[in-house]
Parts: sequence; structure tokens; C-alpha cells
Amino acid sequence: VGKVEYVTVAQEGFYGLYHVPVKDHDPKKVVIVVGGSEGNENIPMNVGAMFARCGIAALGICYWNVDGLPKELVRVPVDPFEKAILWLKNRGYEKIIMYGISKGAELALLCASLMPDICGVVALSPMHCIWGGMHGNKDMASKTFSSVSEFTYRGKDFPCMTAHLKYGPAIRNLILHRQFELSYIYEEPLKHFDEDTAIRVENIRGNILFIYAKEDLMWPSKEAVAYMVERLEKHRFAFRVDVLEYEKASHILVPLNPPKLKMFKIERQYPEDCRHSREDAFRKTVKWILDI
Repeated sequence: VGKVEYVTVAQEGFYGLYHVPVKDHDPKKVVIVVGGSEGNENIPMNVGAMFARCGIAALGICYWNVDGLPKELVRVPVDPFEKAILWLKNRGYEKIIMYGISKGAELALLCASLMPDICGVVALSPMHCIWGGMHGNKDMASKTFSSVSEFTYRGKDFPCMTAHLKYGPAIRNLILHRQFELSYIYEEPLKHFDEDTAIRVENIRGNILFIYAKEDLMWPSKEAVAYMVERLEKHRFAFRVDVLEYEKASHILVPLNPPKLKMFKIERQYPEDCRHSREDAFRKTVKWILDI
């Protein structure tokens, strides 16, 4: 296991886990790793360490639910990522790529659209727009949607889509199909999509890799990717856009094996195929990053 250096909000203005590569690496290239709406260290720590083992320096970042940052996913500032970028540039890194899953993929695309120093984005199971925040930071059942933006930049809220967390259908699906599903929460509001809430992906100054499961039951990431690809074409986006779709996979496309996988029927029916999808996605991500 490589060396991990902790960085706190009090010290540097962001909360990070800096993974120094184990083997020879490009001293100019680094990946910022962000997790989803769970807001813990799991993905920044474990996936960051995996990048380091593959010879890519990584900075895992927790963006909420840590000392010095909001305790709920409501009005979470993205400004700490500017501080993290500066911190990395001071260490000699010139190529900064962001890697995020789910809410973290949405955040990675948002940051890259605002911060020109980010020269590539890997977005797993992403969303194409900003949503209202989420009150509550314990289990899913305790969470409710806020009508104010989940993220802010320089003190300003973003226009956001609003939804209502109704758990009735989710509980029914769990009982009848032993299947966890929340995509219906987002599908209804998206029928009346407000373009103002869309992430300005065309402002990203580098290549983009979209990765998603063909049937994402947590939110409609396939449709979100289709929207973003079309938007980029419309704006004659100057950089490369790559898309990986996995048929046997769930929303959780990071190369880990969390117990949560069992919530999805496809993961129980095809555990090996789903594991292969996660590993394949990561292997291709590493190659994609090394090629930048």
C-alpha cells in the first residue's frame, strides 16, 4: 500500500487524501477522485489508492459531511476544488483529471465546466443537471429533498431541478422484486426539464469519458449521457468524448465490492459479469487517463 497524506479544510481549505503512486508515474498528471452522495471516505480512499497502484497520483476529496464543510448535501461549496487544484499545481502537477461517480460525476462535470485547469473528466453514472440538495445525512429513509441547490460557487446557488422523495414505490420494489430503485423520483421532474439547470459541459477544457449501466435504477444516467453528448455535438466541442455502456452492471460502477451491490437484482443474478464490468471500466479508465 502506498503513502497517504491527509489534508484538512482547516489547513488548506479542502478535505483530501493524497495518494502517492507506488511505481513510476507521470509527475505532471494527477486524478481527483470524488464519491457519490454517501459523503464518506470510502471512494476517495480506496479508488484513490487503486489509481496510485496503477502509477497515477490521486487526490481523493470529500466535499461534505467532514469537519469544516456542510453536514448535509445542501448548498455545498465547490470552491474547495479550486483550492485543491492550486495545491496540486504547487506540487508540479499540470494535467488534472477529475473522476467521480453518481453525485460525484455530476460534481466532476460541474467543476470542470467552471475551472479551466481541469483537463479531463471521467463521469460514472452521471447526471446532466443540478438538483435541489438533500437534507439528512444518515440512511436513505431519513433524507428529504431541499428546494435550494445542492452546490454553490462563490456564494451563489445554481438553478436546480426539484424532486420529491417518495419512498412508497421504492419499498414496494424492495418487497416484491428485492430490487432497490429510485430512478422514478427523477424521471417525473425530467419530463419538464429546465435547461437553466443543465451543466455547461461545453465549457469543459478537455476530454470526457462517460461510463454508465444500460439500466441504471438509481437515476436515469443513460438519458443524461445522451443529453450531454448531443449538447457537446451542438456546441462543436473541440475535445474527445468517449462513452462506455455496460449491459450487465448496476449504478455502482467503481471497482469495489461494497455490500450495497446486493440491493440490485442484476448484481445478484450476474455477480461475475457485473464484477467484470466494474473492473473493465476501471482498466479502460486508467488507460484513458494515461493517454491524455
